[in-house]
Amino acid sequence: MLSHIFRNWVFLFSFLFTLLLLQACQDEITPNSNLEATNASGTDEASITRVIEKIETAYTEGELKIETGGPKELETQASPLIMASVKSRLLAYQKQFESRYNESSDFSEAYPVGVIPMNEACPAGTTKIKFLMDNQDNGNSAKSGWTGSWYVNGNGNGIHTLCSVWGGAFTFMTLNKSTQYLLVRLGNSKTMFMEPRVWNVYFDNEDNNNANTLYDGNLGPGTINSQGINLQFWAIAGKDTPGVNQSAEFPDLGFSYGVFGTFTSPVVGGAAGMGTFKTDDENKNNANQLYSVDWVTNVITHGSYVHGYGVDRTNDPGNTLFNIRRVR
Repeated sequence: MLSHIFRNWVFLFSFLFTLLLLQACQDEITPNSNLEATNASGTDEASITRVIEKIETAYTEGELKIETGGPKELETQASPLIMASVKSRLLAYQKQFESRYNESSDFSEAYPVGVIPMNEACPAGTTKIKFLMDNQDNGNSAKSGWTGSWYVNGNGNGIHTLCSVWGGAFTFMTLNKSTQYLLVRLGNSKTMFMEPRVWNVYFDNEDNNNANTLYDGNLGPGTINSQGINLQFWAIAGKDTPGVNQSAEFPDLGFSYGVFGTFTSPVVGGAAGMGTFKTDDENKNNANQLYSVDWVTNVITHGSYVHGYGVDRTNDPGNTLFNIRRVR
């Protein structure tokens, strides 16, 4: 009788132990099963590997960061998975910004926009925004002609200054050709003259020890962090024949400044008032993005340049060219 009871206890213990072992094995298998399910849904293992490879790090004070000289890197584009992840993050931030600020990020200004001042200082009545864009190490970022206060420092990084001014002063323009000019979007309200879409230009900056820095002001609804910088733009039309609501010259804001575009008139100084600024963006798994979001429907449209070509990636999607015009 006792031996029969003992055998039953041994059988029960063995059964329970087997169940626990099977559960442990299942726990080990589950991650791979999920991975297989992910792969079956269209995400291949190579894409996952590329995502893992794109590890972006922030610069820590005291670290050795060599940015000039040395071998060049082969430029490669990020996988669709990375691109989708970046765009999703940017759109989520934009939606959060717009739900938080009913009017603008600068409550003293109904329609704040950014222009490029001739000097790094912004006059009274305007807000200064200054940031460093950490360009590709050992890259070839450069400026040519008139770029106002924008310049490339000794490490090949871009120093960018904007002045936040009243966007309501900007209207349709009479230019030498039918095109558009750009202003940096700094708030959540648009005038009747601004194109009914928001242009987003995302810069995938240097991955290794990224040193992106916001020195002054607020870029919102743009973003700046150790992964990259996103700038938003309003586009305003210009026609070569004068018409209703068109101005012959850009507004007098009390200081010399520039906007983005490819028009040649009216430009202060003629050819001397025109310039280009190139940023050499991250070479490895580059995730640069350029797209517009419809102001009413939220429909997203991808492009290789912003209307008017003030920002252009047509021939070089992994890098960015700003066309800058001095207008005052």
